[in-house]
Amino acid sequence: MRLRRPLALLAAALGLAGPAAAQAPEPQATGSLIVSATILEAPIVGTGVNPLTFGSIAPGTASVTVLPRTPAGGEWRLSGVRNRRSVSITFTLPTALAGPGGATIPLSFNGNYAGLCEIDDNGQCILASYVTWNPVATPTFDDAPERYSPGRKRYAYDTYSLYIGGQALPPVTPRAGSYTGTIGLTLVVN
Repeated sequence: MRLRRPLALLAAALGLAGPAAAQAPEPQATGSLIVSATILEAPIVGTGVNPLTFGSIAPGTASVTVLPRTPAGGEWRLSGVRNRRSVSITFTLPTALAGPGGATIPLSFNGNYAGLCEIDDNGQCILASYVTWNPVATPTFDDAPERYSPGRKRYAYDTYSLYIGGQALPPVTPRAGSYTGTIGLTLVVN
């Protein structure tokens, strides 16, 4: 009988022993997980396209007027407006251009010298959207697509142009040289 035990151990080691005891199945869990993503609005990007240029002014010239949306008028392009509801525009306007030796040329923006237009996919102003206003009398202009397209709640195109003109009022004997100034622009896009 001495051999029986080593043979039983050998059979168990080789898996030859009798039927194994039934094992309980391992526990399992099932479930679900939400997967999500948020698509952000396109970024708002602004770019200066044209400076406001009064050009060369001869001594004795009483005034030089530049209208918005003309080659000499200032233009600023805003992209990322598609599907937005409104744009609020505020200009910070200089009172004069600064020149050599402290000389100045007074400026006036008191007229319909500010303008805006929604730009279509071909880069053209949608004329029905074009509007001008007085940036002095209306320092902040609120625009929405409903203004020119009743019932339209959002902008259909991605680009928007802002225009600025004005009036330079040089003194009778201006000092020769270059004169410059800066127009500030604040936009709130919703």
